[in-house]
Amino acid sequence: MTDYRFSRNFYKPRRRKWKLAIVLFLILAVGGGIVYTVFFLDVRTFTMRAIALYRVTFSDYRFLEKSLQSGNYNQVIRDGLPYLEKRPYKARLIRYIGEAYYHVSGDLNGAEREESIDKSIRYMRKGIVLAGFKDFLSKSYFILGMSYFRKGAYYYELAAEYLKKSLDGGYKEDSLFEILGYCYYKLGVFDEAVVYLEKAKSHGSKEVERQEVVRLYLAESYKGKGDHQAAMAELSALEQSSKDDAILEEVHSITAWVYFQMGNFAAAREYLGKVLEMNQSSAEAHYWLGNILEKERDMISARKEWRTALRINPKHIGAIEKLY
Repeated sequence: MTDYRFSRNFYKPRRRKWKLAIVLFLILAVGGGIVYTVFFLDVRTFTMRAIALYRVTFSDYRFLEKSLQSGNYNQVIRDGLPYLEKRPYKARLIRYIGEAYYHVSGDLNGAEREESIDKSIRYMRKGIVLAGFKDFLSKSYFILGMSYFRKGAYYYELAAEYLKKSLDGGYKEDSLFEILGYCYYKLGVFDEAVVYLEKAKSHGSKEVERQEVVRLYLAESYKGKGDHQAAMAELSALEQSSKDDAILEEVHSITAWVYFQMGNFAAAREYLGKVLEMNQSSAEAHYWLGNILEKERDMISARKEWRTALRINPKHIGAIEKLY
């Protein structure tokens, strides 16, 4: 039963002591916080902790995005990892750190490069599992695909898979068609390689050097699928426009191969001669000269060319098979 105290005018309930205790606790807590801040924290530390608390509470990681856009990738990793420890399932935060590791790997070599790429792949895969937005996923697929691409030829299939998902998701990047075409070329999927390299030629980078590389791989892809006419069209255009000796050497070598397959040995010999004028140490040119001489039934001269190719490159499989 409620305890009432008598008053001349009215009855009123007895005040409960716990209310006073709560007020005293709040006063002590606020006062303690002020004392701790004044005597144990400087203003900068207090401000930084307040900002960190705000970012964690409201998942505001725009500062990391700005650092990414500015190219401060190591800072993204350094600043982002402490927040990731507090919020290990924030997809956007995970993607920022994974993307930063991908970019950092471009400036590293050896084991450090591999470690950075592997971290990028691990973070990007986790971010993709947790993500729920299409625009977010397309960028994540691109970074993941490029990370696999940097790991080398054994990972080109995975690279192509994720880069294609990025493209299907609407992501736009100048190098996307080019890298996809290159991956499919290396995988021997020449039909797909031609599709993406043609798109790279039309819609990719307009830099002369990159366009020449695209057209060279496009010619190789047409050659791989047996479309010699289309391959020769690309090679002829490169021969007329390129001033890069390395590109021209490849153009002459591929052209010689196409002519050889067509049975035009005189033209093949002419282009192999152009290769050797530019590079006397071309094992491939000597090997194909040997093949032409073999077709002409001059086995002594043919074996001489194959031995020359093997002397230049002791691991040349074609020359080894011909001689042994």
